[in-house]
Parts: sequence; structure tokens; C-alpha cells
Amino acid sequence: MREWICKRSRWLIFLSFLLLSFLSLYIVYFQNGHILIGDDYHFHQNRIEGLAQSLAHGIWLPKISYFFIGGYGYASSLFYPDFYLYIPALLRVAGFSLATSFLFFATMINLGTFGITYLSGRIMGLPKLKSYLFSLLYTLSIYRLQDFFNRQAIGELLAMGFFPLVLASLSLLKAGKVQNWWLLTIAMTGIGLAHFISLEIVSIFIGLYVLLNARRFVKKQTLTALLKATIVTILLLAFYLVPVFEQMSRITFQVTANPLTLISDRSYALGELLANSFENRVFHASSANIGLILLVGLLVNGVMLFKQKNVDRDLLFLSFLFMFMTTNLFPWQLFDQTPLNTIQFPWRFLSIVTLLSAYLIANDYNKILKKIPYGQGILILFILLGVVIYEWESIDTEGKRIVSHQSYDQTNSYYIGAGHEYLPKEVNYQKLLKNKKREISYDPEVMTIKKSELSFASVSFDYQVALSKPAIVTLPFIYYYGYQAKVIEDGKVKEIPAVLNKQNGYVALSLSGKGKVTVSYKTTWAQKISLSISLITLAPLFSVKVVPYISKKF
Repeated sequence: MREWICKRSRWLIFLSFLLLSFLSLYIVYFQNGHILIGDDYHFHQNRIEGLAQSLAHGIWLPKISYFFIGGYGYASSLFYPDFYLYIPALLRVAGFSLATSFLFFATMINLGTFGITYLSGRIMGLPKLKSYLFSLLYTLSIYRLQDFFNRQAIGELLAMGFFPLVLASLSLLKAGKVQNWWLLTIAMTGIGLAHFISLEIVSIFIGLYVLLNARRFVKKQTLTALLKATIVTILLLAFYLVPVFEQMSRITFQVTANPLTLISDRSYALGELLANSFENRVFHASSANIGLILLVGLLVNGVMLFKQKNVDRDLLFLSFLFMFMTTNLFPWQLFDQTPLNTIQFPWRFLSIVTLLSAYLIANDYNKILKKIPYGQGILILFILLGVVIYEWESIDTEGKRIVSHQSYDQTNSYYIGAGHEYLPKEVNYQKLLKNKKREISYDPEVMTIKKSELSFASVSFDYQVALSKPAIVTLPFIYYYGYQAKVIEDGKVKEIPAVLNKQNGYVALSLSGKGKVTVSYKTTWAQKISLSISLITLAPLFSVKVVPYISKKF
């Protein structure tokens, strides 16, 4: 029997991950045809629907999602990468409901996290059983379940799937195995394609990890490997980063003009964090936690540190440091007006604590689990039981958030995130909500407009300006750099850039004479060049590094 299992271990592990990916979601997402909705569900639901509509209209790489704001358009696809959302969006285009598309996507997110975490454990030299335990501890951790069920923070959730690969990559570099530097590139690119804030958090972790292990990293080959990983990651993400910087250099957005929160206002008391974790408390604004299993494991490893030598001192220290940074004991007031404020919530650092704690427990360097009869098996049972209990408690405490799959399919395009981060600062969103009828605005005394037509992603009309000087017309689109007008006047065709209406943040044009105009968003040169750079970087990386490694490893 043992021999049969060993020969088929890969398939058995995969099948168990597939089954757990579904079962760990069953109570909150599938049971009785109901789904528990989270804090951010509206926004990510609209992102999926918006991308699906763009694809249905033949726009394969959208920057503006015209599903949002009743057709006014929101640059969700520009500021929040759509890479992973093509999975549920293509299912929508194929005719599946929004609920079905999301549930399949959610299951795949779980499966991907299980797989990447297990693979990362193997890369770090863990035996199969310890890697399996690492995967369960991390993927089914309380903090991650909070992200999944109570917040539905899909971007952060996707990014967390690559955190274990970052840890594995750093362990290889620390050991001097610099030839596999590209694993760090894959991990960081995977995070960047999901959630920019998580990229910031992981970058802080990497910086501190390197400092703690300076003797291992301050070597020419290791530093060169780190530099290569950094440069290639930036090149791979150029198609996303460059357009974002281009927009922010030309427009002032709400995210900078009117930040949603100050990071110092969202930290916890240490006692509160420990109590929340001890109780596996369901997430609310002040109850993010790592859960009882990881808390106990972290404390036990901390105690053992004083009793015997521990090869994972650096990870243990960073676990406690990042937990400390979650609390109000850390002087976050000093960082309110710095780029770190974009992290918004200090408890996001619990994602790193979760990663490191899960690894320390699974690695079991002090052989605590080995001293307990069937220790690993008992721990697995406790993990699975904890998931079931947490799901039931989420249902009990968040009952008002339970909706049917049919209700989930009903969307509201005016949910664009609590902070409206990427609206131009000139947009008065409350005023817009009171005037949802989209109309072309102009002065009828100086200008005449006929045959106006609003389509999915453009507007066209015939115009005539009575005066010799240009007239201004405002169009029912939120302004982002890249809107262009194709003007046909006296049989001649010319393109002119649209501008920002500084009164309301909409797209505006300056027109004169008589003609026909069509306005739509066009890909900028910066967007075209950066996409080319990313594609050119991707091809050799996969052909020279990734494919040979996978073939050799598996």
C-alpha cells in the first residue's frame, strides 16, 4: 500500500488539493446555492463584468472599463491589472453566470495557492509531507480566509499565492544558488500582476531579509542575481507600471488628493491582536488576525529559540517584527505622509506573519510535532476543523451578507471602491450619482450638435461652431490621458487630443468650424512601448529559464 501511494504521490497530492480547494469554500460559497459576500465584492465583481464586456466588444487589452459608472468609464484595467481576471471574464463571455464564473475562479485561486506553496516547500528542501503541511497551514490560514470570505480582497488574495515562492527564492539565494534567480522574478511578477500594495509589502520583507542575512547576500554573485531579478521583474511589469506612472504624472487623482485613510489610524493594540488570533475571530475592521494555530506555533518557536540553536532565527525575528508593525506600538504616525501610507492598513503585514509562521511550523526544526504521536496528522485535522468552524462563524455573524447565486449576478456599476482612488480630483462623485443621465454638454448659443451617438466605448456627432473662435464641448466620459478625437472637416481627417474639464473631471474638446467627430480612448505611445518591452523580456525568460527548469525538475 505504501509503495502504491509513493508511486502516485503527485497525483494524490494534486487530487487532495483539488478537493480541498472546493470543500474549503463549500459552506460560504456553494451551500444551498448561497454565497457570502465580502467588503470588496462589488468592486471585483464589476471588474470581472467590465472586462467581460470589453472582450465581448473586441477590446482585448482594455485600459478603461466602460461598464463602470453607467458608461462614464473607470480606468480599473489600467490601475488594477486584469491578468488573472481573464479566467472568469472569458467564462462570462462564454455564457456562464457571474456567480458561476466567480466560484470557478475562487476554486482555482485556492488550487493555485496550494500548488505554489507545496512547490515552494519542495524548493526549500522540505520533504513531501512537510511541504504538504506547509501548504495546508498557509492556504487555509485564518488571515487568508478573512481575505477570501469576509473581505473578498481578490487582488491581495491572488498576490498571497506567490508569497511562498518569494520565500523559496530568497532561501536559494541565501544558500548561494544564484542560477535560479529568475524564480524571484516569477514570484514578484506574479504578485505585481495581482496587487501593487502587496508588491510594496513583499519588497519591504525582502529588504529586511537581505539585511538580516547580509553576510550571505553581500557577495558579488548574489547581489548580481538580486539585481537581475529586480531588473527583469521591472521589465516584465513595465506594461503595467509605465502607464500608471504616465497617468499619475499628468492627472491628480483622489488617491493622492484625498487619501482614503491614514495608516496610523488603522493599527491595533497588541493585546487586541493576540486576543483576536486566540479566538480565530471573524474579520471586521478591527479584528484581522493570524489564528490560533499559527499564533501558538509562533510563540512555541519563540520560546524554543532561547533553549537551543535555531537555523530559522531570521524568519522567527521577522515574524515577530511584522506582527509588531501591525500594532500601534510601531510609530506609524511618522509615515502618514509618506509612500508607505498607500499600504493603508498595517494589518496587511499579517500576510507575511502568516507565511513565515506556516513555514516555521511545517519545517518543525525543533521536532516538536515528531515528539507527539501522529503529530502532523493531528495538526492537519485541527487545520481542517478550524476552516469549518471559521466558515460557520462567518455565516452566523455575517448572515446579512448571504445572497443567492442569482442575486450575486445582479451588478451595480457605480461601486468603484470606497476611496474612488483613481477618479480625477475634479470629479464630484456624489454629484455624478445624482445625474446619471449621460449627455454631451455645450453652449447651444455658440455651437450646434446633431446626430450624436453614444456607443460602448466612443461618442460621435456632427457639429458646427457659430463663432470664429473655438467652442468647448464636454463629453460623458471620465477623463484619462489618452482620449483622442478623430475630426473630419472639409474632407480632411485629423486627430486631436482631448483635455480634462477642470470643472467636473470629464473629457473635453475644443472645436471650431464644421465637421464630424468621434472620440474614444487610444493606446498611448508609452503604453505601446512598455507592452513591447514586457513581451520581449518574457519570451527568452520562459524559453531559456522556466521551461528547461520545469522539464528537469518534474
